[in-house]
Amino acid sequence: MPGQCYFCDAPLTPWDPRSGELPDTGRLAYDPLRGRLWHVCPRCGRWNAVPLELRWEALESFERIARDRGRERLASENLALITVRDTELIRVGRAPRPEFSGWRYGDRLPARVRGFMARILALFGGLPERPESGYTFHGAVRPFSPDWLASPFIEAAGGLSWLFAQIPFAEHCPSCGRLMPVQPWAFEDVTLVVSGGHPRVAATCGFCADRVVLATRTARPALRLGLAVVNVGLRNTMLAEQAGRAIDEAGGQDAFVASLARDQIALGELPDTLRVGLGIALDEQVEAEALEMEWRAAEELAAIADGELTEVPGFEEFRRRVLQGPEG
Repeated sequence: MPGQCYFCDAPLTPWDPRSGELPDTGRLAYDPLRGRLWHVCPRCGRWNAVPLELRWEALESFERIARDRGRERLASENLALITVRDTELIRVGRAPRPEFSGWRYGDRLPARVRGFMARILALFGGLPERPESGYTFHGAVRPFSPDWLASPFIEAAGGLSWLFAQIPFAEHCPSCGRLMPVQPWAFEDVTLVVSGGHPRVAATCGFCADRVVLATRTARPALRLGLAVVNVGLRNTMLAEQAGRAIDEAGGQDAFVASLARDQIALGELPDTLRVGLGIALDEQVEAEALEMEWRAAEELAAIADGELTEVPGFEEFRRRVLQGPEG
């Protein structure tokens, strides 16, 4: 196993794939169907393919370890992120259930999301509670609005005002075509809706004052930041666990977002558990999409390197044994 990343030369976690055990820490990815195995670089995040002759023992043991000792933390259509103590396994293909318990916010948060939330909490922890002197959006001064007085988010007025004075809600308003701001006191009226059979985000443009519907992916960056601000006071273990259970019961992050869109409840009216759950679910979507992008890039290289893997003698029998497990 190479000791350095092929892409950035950073040292990889020392590990012998033939041992049948996981390294003490780090992130590995594997595809039991195609016989792929990667060591993920801790610095650049690129996937380093493990040589073909070193994969077999590791791939067979990974399925057993994932079933017996793993906790599924994140799942998408094509991938499952599983933790085993301090090691993370990315399994290409949905992991077997119901052995894995649901993902929870807190100490099991994905590393990149942990860092994002830490920066947001540090940033908004020192802001004033409410903007008495007004705020600016691209040079336009707006006075403190009396609409704050009835807002459920008045305690987060300072954070929301600073945020939406710096960051647009979307690059283009579907109505007026300009860069789309959201008045910070109008964040409470942002609502998930169903349009065209898909979850969308309805919000009021701060320039033209029209109510518009945006793709969830378009509004998601500003929506996640806004939720991080208004949910700062709700970060406690019990509430986070309740939100995690709600996501699990809905069937995962995408199904949870879709269920909120069907209910069409504005952010300011969402119960605390569901609002915290929405922040978690949107973070999960971003993490899952990032993993998908990493996997697709790594799979292209692996397909070239491995060639027609199914022609390797004994591969079909090996694949059957791995996928069926010891009981098969």
